[in-house]
Amino acid sequence: MFKKLVSNYFNSIKDRKFFYSAIILFGIFCSSLGINNFRFDASSETLILDNDVDYQIYEQTNDDFGSSDFLILAIQSSNEIFTLDNLQNLQNLRDKIQVIEGVDSVVSVFDAPILEQPKLSLIKSASNDKYLLEDELNLPLAKQELIDSPIFSELVISKDGKTLAFQINLDGKDNYDQTVIDIRSEIQTFKNFNINLAGPSMIVFDTINFIKNDVITFGTITVLVFFIFLYLIFRDFWPVTIILLNALIVMFISIGVMGLMDWPISIVSSNFLALLLITSIAISIHILAKVQTDGDKNISTSKSLSDIFMPCLFTALTTIVGFASLILSDIKPVIDFGKMMSVGVLLNLLSSFVFIPLALELKNIKSLTHKNIADFVYNNGYVQSKGFIKKAWIPFLLIFIPLIIYLPTNLKVENKFIDYFNKETEIYKGMETIDKNLGGTTPFDIILSLPEAIEEVDEEDLFFSENSETAKYWWKKDNMDKLQKVQNEVSKIDELGKVLSIANGIELAQNLNNNQPLGDLELAFVRNSLLDSERAQKVLETFIDETEKSTKIFARTIDSSPNLNRNELINSIDKILQKNFEGTEIDYQITGLGVLYNNLLQSLFSSQIKTLSFVLASIFLMVSFLFRSLLVGFSVMFIPSISVGVVMSSMSILNIPLDIMTITIASICVGMSVDYAIHFAWRYLKENDEKKTLLSAGRAILITGSTIIMGFLVFLFSNFNPTILFGVFSGIAIFFAMILSIYLLPRILDLQSK
Repeated sequence: MFKKLVSNYFNSIKDRKFFYSAIILFGIFCSSLGINNFRFDASSETLILDNDVDYQIYEQTNDDFGSSDFLILAIQSSNEIFTLDNLQNLQNLRDKIQVIEGVDSVVSVFDAPILEQPKLSLIKSASNDKYLLEDELNLPLAKQELIDSPIFSELVISKDGKTLAFQINLDGKDNYDQTVIDIRSEIQTFKNFNINLAGPSMIVFDTINFIKNDVITFGTITVLVFFIFLYLIFRDFWPVTIILLNALIVMFISIGVMGLMDWPISIVSSNFLALLLITSIAISIHILAKVQTDGDKNISTSKSLSDIFMPCLFTALTTIVGFASLILSDIKPVIDFGKMMSVGVLLNLLSSFVFIPLALELKNIKSLTHKNIADFVYNNGYVQSKGFIKKAWIPFLLIFIPLIIYLPTNLKVENKFIDYFNKETEIYKGMETIDKNLGGTTPFDIILSLPEAIEEVDEEDLFFSENSETAKYWWKKDNMDKLQKVQNEVSKIDELGKVLSIANGIELAQNLNNNQPLGDLELAFVRNSLLDSERAQKVLETFIDETEKSTKIFARTIDSSPNLNRNELINSIDKILQKNFEGTEIDYQITGLGVLYNNLLQSLFSSQIKTLSFVLASIFLMVSFLFRSLLVGFSVMFIPSISVGVVMSSMSILNIPLDIMTITIASICVGMSVDYAIHFAWRYLKENDEKKTLLSAGRAILITGSTIIMGFLVFLFSNFNPTILFGVFSGIAIFFAMILSIYLLPRILDLQSK
């Protein structure tokens, strides 16, 4: 019944060309309504788990202490940087950045009080603060004071004094694209300095920019490579034109649908367009190769299309299942990617079996008049290796399979932001400079909270008045001592750089107090007098909330540290906090972008297992239903399983960790590589002849596989390392699937028939 419906559909195309053409045009028109809404999402939310409870804590922390989004401008000069002329130029740059939309404030050497020209007692220091370019100062002494400052060293100046920094605090918007563009535009006008821009908010922004450039540059190169390669295969411009036009229609409609659904492109889904192009070309090649091969046998085009529809339908469905399995992940951008690709592959199937038959009605493709790639493979490899493979394949698999099962268990999930980028890119250089000289990049926040306190005031105290301010909460000596002790222990962790809190301000005050410890009275003075200026209050409010019951320790990770393991780092911090605050009334929380990213990393293993288990089980059932045989289903699934096992084992051997992009490789490759096994098994079980199968289905597999591998290898020229890895390992998986389908699958199918 179903076969008859399919046959009637393809037979009807000749008489209803205008109707089906109108369907294509209607689809293009409807999708065009969403084109303008198609966008790239560079927000930090693309790096979080779905329903991550720590994200709620992160958001609450931003509400209490202000946005934790910031950029760092690392500034160096070939000569002495701390000169009057240089400082005046940098103040001009600071002022220009300060007014850029999206910038909340800029912390720099111009905001750091100089308190030791001359050095006075703690009490007199409240009115002794001076500022660069506002007061008359000895610049070398001021520079040294900042280098020695417990607050400003590694915050606005490096320990060697050769690098200055602007910490550009952002205002909490969802998107800083234009802000970054405007800052970079201002930087370009200051040619006398070597300036690098980096920071957490730059990571996603630059990643998306690299992806956009890859889409434009590599998209063009890929289409050109495909055009040349496909022409060499078909020796005719018309089939090549059909394939590329169909891909263009599929991509246009899919982009429009993504816009209408408001599904933006994120870091994970950055290869959406490339994968859509590849899957579209794959199905088009299978269709046209079948039509061209059958043309030699005088089989009608409608009959060829009817015959190829069923395997194409199931290969599309298995690919959809591969992508849909990503929905089981706990990672929000991976889930979105799975949805996008599932819809894209479905649209690809529908478009291909409407547009290609219409194009063939307009002008059919030429029959084969020359030897093709399948003839070459059969005569120059297949025949010669057939005997050896028959003898060796079982012993080989008995050794090989345990290896590809064991090796992936050693895969790691820890990776560093800095490793995502090419060493020649600005963000790599910026992150490297900041890590080495300015206290690190990725932030962690430690929030410490005290219970509500009952204020006890001695009214007999000669110094008491109704309006007097007394030391309370974190400004009491006992609590401040606890804060300082914890911060000192946290600061000793090698993978952390700059660690900052109100305790740094107290350390500065102790220096002014001749290194004598501060009691409650002095702490109250520091709070109410020394930190009374508008500038000081601006800084203070980022470290202590308005109730003064909660305070924040801000720490930055040395992302380039060779021993960095975020999970172990968080556990080390937690042990310190637990040791110091267990049994007390002080509550603590560890939050920040570093925590969110670690949560995502730690979920990768479970997500990989869930998605891969689902896709293998689902496709096995589908293939078994297609062939009406569990044994054939097992044989077909053997091919993608080995291909993915090779990829995961290679990553383990090369010590390449799972990340938010490489986690998608396994499910995607199962969904795509099973296509070859289905097409070959479908034809082989019908023909029961290896040569005929190789010259028909094998030809389509070789053309498709070679084309797709070339498309993936174009990713090698990306500036974004996860894209390179994605391309390389996807290409490896497709190569193994292609070779195993042709050489090994017949042996397994023959074994079942005995």
